[in-house]
Amino acid sequence: MSIEERAGQMFFPRFNITNYTEDIEKKKPGGFMLFAYDFNTSYYSKSDIQNYINNSQIKSNESIGLPLGLAVDEEGGKVNRVSLFFGDGPFPSPQEIYNKSNITGILQTDQKKRNLLREFYLNINLAPVADLSYNSNDYIYNRTIGRLPAEAANYIGSDVEGYVKDNFSCTLKHFPGYGNNSDTHKGIAIDNRTYEHFQQEDFKTFQAGIDKKAPIVLVSHNIVTCKDKKYPASLSKAWHDILRSELKFSGLIMTDDLSMGAIKDFTDNISEAVLAVKAGNDILLTSDYYIHYDAVIDAIKKKDISEEIINTACKRIIAWKLKYLLNHEPSYEEKKEDDPDATTLIIVLIVLAALVVGAIIFFLIMWLKNRSKSDDVDIEPQAGLVD
Repeated sequence: MSIEERAGQMFFPRFNITNYTEDIEKKKPGGFMLFAYDFNTSYYSKSDIQNYINNSQIKSNESIGLPLGLAVDEEGGKVNRVSLFFGDGPFPSPQEIYNKSNITGILQTDQKKRNLLREFYLNINLAPVADLSYNSNDYIYNRTIGRLPAEAANYIGSDVEGYVKDNFSCTLKHFPGYGNNSDTHKGIAIDNRTYEHFQQEDFKTFQAGIDKKAPIVLVSHNIVTCKDKKYPASLSKAWHDILRSELKFSGLIMTDDLSMGAIKDFTDNISEAVLAVKAGNDILLTSDYYIHYDAVIDAIKKKDISEEIINTACKRIIAWKLKYLLNHEPSYEEKKEDDPDATTLIIVLIVLAALVVGAIIFFLIMWLKNRSKSDDVDIEPQAGLVD
């Protein structure tokens, strides 16, 4: 892979139905993020949407030999994408489900989410929200389960375990913890909580998910001053180092969308994509794909970003794709014991195995017979060679 192709794997731009083929051919992205618009049945039929998304996978495999990560936010409640138009209707919020039926309801609902997302060839859910909030006035409150750290950590750990067992990627967000901050889609949020507060509370849920092998952690655009007064956490090397060293996370670190209003005024006229790579992100979500990609490539050529950083991120991404995208096993609900295609395949495999074993036995018998004949022949000594 060229350095441009390796860097391309780090980008998950917004999926564009009109030019995704061009995006794949020119920039070789590692994946795409999709929004509610992409599933809107006022514009597209279900089969059209499925064909577009599946075709993007085909194009990626043809172009670079790797599948795409295809991500959506299907949290439930106020943040749904696919279920707004398909399935049994929008999924309730995790808080609503938890209040009614505890963790059992969460696990059952998230299985339904995964099954629905798989219908559209999606393989990443940008959920669960691992943030803590106890105040109903907080911006993030309705997206959390609204419980204290121990109970919330148990929820996150159990939820992640369900995703991992089903071989479907989930995403812990928004590290290091959103707290009572304002909406970073609209502007910057400054968090002045102490580091001890994060250690005693917010880290608990993220650690629970990491301990259960969550493959992805998404970092927030909040400026969290206890470790970095200058940059949002998504662009802060200090916060990425904490995630790696203190929480021992070895998976993929992902930015929130780099095109959000929260970070534009806090980059010192340096590309937010360049800062994100240097901070330690493996995956960059962006709605300004070509601008951000070109900025990163330019920084690599100027040696402002080392190839080692790109190589490390690319290796993590490919390792994740090998595990989650190339070795997919269907969930229990997807398996059908009476599936005729599966039964036929099993019969064919058994027959082929029997033929191979039979051939081996046949050649072994023939070899033994030939050897036995050669052992029975008397070899006369040649003159001059034997005394």
